[in-house]
Amino acid sequence: MIAVYRLCDQSPSFEFFFWLVLVVAKGATEIVVDPTNPKISKMSLDDIDLYVKSVVIPGADFAGVPIKIKTGVQGMVCSAQEMMPWARAGGQFKRLISVKPPGKAPYTVTIRNHKRAKNRNSNVDAWRKFADEIGATVIEDYADHPLHIHDRMALYAGARMNFGVCNGPMGLLGLSPYPMISFVPNESSRNAQLKFGVELNAEKWPWMLPTQRLIWKEDTIENLRAAGRGKI
Repeated sequence: MIAVYRLCDQSPSFEFFFWLVLVVAKGATEIVVDPTNPKISKMSLDDIDLYVKSVVIPGADFAGVPIKIKTGVQGMVCSAQEMMPWARAGGQFKRLISVKPPGKAPYTVTIRNHKRAKNRNSNVDAWRKFADEIGATVIEDYADHPLHIHDRMALYAGARMNFGVCNGPMGLLGLSPYPMISFVPNESSRNAQLKFGVELNAEKWPWMLPTQRLIWKEDTIENLRAAGRGKI
């Protein structure tokens, strides 16, 4: 069964992964990206092209389904926003897994330094200090230091814990079997979570595992240290 990811309706961001696990759970065996009339309200055409090539196309490998770009294809159509109510209703899905062997880093810290919604970016100084203290590998924002998404996922797969603020890569991690602690550090981040359907101060999204959690606190060095010790 073909599922169609229409860029006129959907963003080619990490939101794709919520859509991906949903359509695969509903029986999709092949993904087609339809680039016709892409939405440009949040992304430029250049950014759309970059995300399709760096996130969407290689990201389908995590679900083990083939993917191609083609216009005019008919198939299953749904929205990434359907994921939350579907999961709350008991929907189950196959978790996304690395296609490369697990990396060797004991911990990772994922930095958000995005040009959009800058007030949701990481407290970079605190995160770098924390990463240095625990010997974590710092995964920079793709815009600052491009890293293939397969290599990113391999690092996540091998780590004892993966830390970061709520962002696209943390969303991907929540759909995987790999451990994560994701900070929701400020009002803008909280609003983004609430808009997605997450309950205020909820420790987990409905599909998160015991090794995955949200922390609704500022990403200060004190809070990062406490999270690393399991104290919050």
